[in-house]
Amino acid sequence: MYTVEENRLINLSDGYTVLYGYLVRALLDEFGVEGDAAAREGTRRYGADRGRNSREKHLKMGAKINMKSLFGLGGDLPPDPRFRRELQELNPQERISHTLICPMADTWKAYGMMAIGRMYCEEFHFACYNTYAYGYTQVELAKTQTQEGDEYCAFNVILRPENLPDELKPVCFAEYDPAYVQPSFTRTKPDGKIGFNSLSVKIFYYLLEAAEERLGEKGRQAIAHGLNEAAKDAVRFLKKSAEEQGIKWDAQFYDYNYPFYFDNEHNPMWEQYGKHGTKEMLEKEFFSIIKEGLGR
Repeated sequence: MYTVEENRLINLSDGYTVLYGYLVRALLDEFGVEGDAAAREGTRRYGADRGRNSREKHLKMGAKINMKSLFGLGGDLPPDPRFRRELQELNPQERISHTLICPMADTWKAYGMMAIGRMYCEEFHFACYNTYAYGYTQVELAKTQTQEGDEYCAFNVILRPENLPDELKPVCFAEYDPAYVQPSFTRTKPDGKIGFNSLSVKIFYYLLEAAEERLGEKGRQAIAHGLNEAAKDAVRFLKKSAEEQGIKWDAQFYDYNYPFYFDNEHNPMWEQYGKHGTKEMLEKEFFSIIKEGLGR
């Protein structure tokens, strides 16, 4: 049994995972191969954004930009209680690990979205980790649970100083910076709602951006349809979750358990990710359905 707080985190995670699935499925259903290309481009842009943000955060902390920092200083999300990993190695040059239980893969499988999940695995991880280390990270993803027959995910993420230009070696590795004194890092637990809201706005933004660029107005319409389907699913899923927990299904329950803030007008992400009419599209195509489901 999970606590109320753990159930909230699980619902936030699943909401983000399924949102990606519905947005990509809409592009694939409407455009086939061209939709696939747009979805992959949007996913790469999203991954690069997260990699840049992590790098900027770690530079401000005084950390070196390497694999130990990337995977050891804490990410933008709290850990999912369902997740299980076997870490084999973590040092400045490499992180080697096996993911034994991936809740995202399990969710995509339950929704018949395994191929979409595989796309996420193929495009997001490389874009994120490679961008983080200025384009010099090697990402070897030999197995993923989104691939039929793979029982675990095998990650080898590597940054070799020999591959870096001289000016980046001291930025990434302490042994090339004799004056470096590592500061004391204070790890704080990320807020799940803030984190998943940020990720969901970003993935929506970049998929919409890529769809518009490559597919025009019809690409925009496909993303709108994906939002419709995600909202309908959110109403069904959250009503069921509230009933199972004996909690009232209302706007507050929605806000605790789904990534997008119910107060869409004042979502702080729109200042940076408000282009392409994202806020307005979300209000029209997503929240109109959520509010109807709440009886508003």
